[in-house]
Amino acid sequence: MFNKEFLENHDIIPAFMPVDLATAANTGDRVNLKNYDRCLFILLASIGTAGDDPVVSALQHDAATSGNSKALNFSRIRHKVGATDINAVGQFSLAEQTEAASFDTASIDGAENEALIAIEVLADDLDSDNGFTFVSFNVADVGANAQLGAGFYILQGADYVNEIKQSAIA
Repeated sequence: MFNKEFLENHDIIPAFMPVDLATAANTGDRVNLKNYDRCLFILLASIGTAGDDPVVSALQHDAATSGNSKALNFSRIRHKVGATDINAVGQFSLAEQTEAASFDTASIDGAENEALIAIEVLADDLDSDNGFTFVSFNVADVGANAQLGAGFYILQGADYVNEIKQSAIA
């Protein structure tokens, strides 16, 4: 590492920009984990309406666009949830589920609170033997009522460490 700066070994990529999660399904851009060890998906969501809880799903792909896609299971979800002032929530809480490709935030009152959801997958979790090196996270349409949200990826463990990273966007 040159200066041991965070972005010499990591990358941050928008999955989807701030949007009303109630307007349509929110499809995250695909990122390539070929040169990274892991991907952390972050969903930052505002307070919505009870019952309109965001559902986050994960997919793996064998191409940057089109190609084949299939479910990507995960079991651990970290979150900070607060009715107001989420910045006052000190530590992440851990929710664990049976391995599944989606997580319904209803279990943590995701619509009734401000929420920061973090889901991590490893490159080793992908079906790389069959060419699956891309991942994406999506958030389903939350319903009829407005709820603002944005998603982004933090990629860690770059194979190629440098001041200027190789792009994970293909």
